[in-house]
Amino acid sequence: MAEKIRVAVCVPSSGQCKTFFAHSLAALMAFGQALRSRSDAESFEITVLVQESSVIHMNREMLVQSAIEWDCTHVMFLDDDMVFNPMVMEMLLSRRQPYVACNYPKRGLPITFTAVREDKRGTIVTKQDSSGMEEAFYTGFGVCLIERKVFEKTKKPWFLPLYLKKEGVYTTEDNPFCQRVRKSGFKILVDHDASKLVGHIGQQVYEWKQWQPQKEEQKAGPLSVVPTQKVA
Repeated sequence: MAEKIRVAVCVPSSGQCKTFFAHSLAALMAFGQALRSRSDAESFEITVLVQESSVIHMNREMLVQSAIEWDCTHVMFLDDDMVFNPMVMEMLLSRRQPYVACNYPKRGLPITFTAVREDKRGTIVTKQDSSGMEEAFYTGFGVCLIERKVFEKTKKPWFLPLYLKKEGVYTTEDNPFCQRVRKSGFKILVDHDASKLVGHIGQQVYEWKQWQPQKEEQKAGPLSVVPTQKVA
């Protein structure tokens, strides 16, 4: 009997979906339906869940809960400011890892990346010769595949941001979540090959191949690390 795979594609949104994201999502769903017709994927199912509000971490929490209620085996986060080749889902699934994400550029020039190195000394860079997987300290959620067991073994709140007293700002929800997941015993992995299939939409589409070495990256010191919040 084929392995059961049920992917809940989870889209947190503020209600301003990008046109090219919608096009990418349609292609992904068509590709997913094509996968169902393969003899070696008879137990493959895919659905799309959308949660809209201005509170991103609440959107993610509610999406995961809905995905678990649907009996998912995997949560695939797709942010609505991303573009992607539909093959990215199959590529991430093929890694068979609890947490694997794409490394994509932030929306601005010069290009910097979202994933932070495992040793926290700068960001992970996806270049022409980058391939395979690399462990990270944390990644963005733009295109990310997470097995259900990660949520089952990681205590809530999953996506609660933290407040940095020294800087007087709040973190994004991805950094604290990845720290909680690491504390639960899972590795945070970046897939360089899958990363080359995605782009981040801003005033233009930012892709990995636009990156150029910067002097400050060559001598980057440790990044500030958010302490893991204790969860009762």
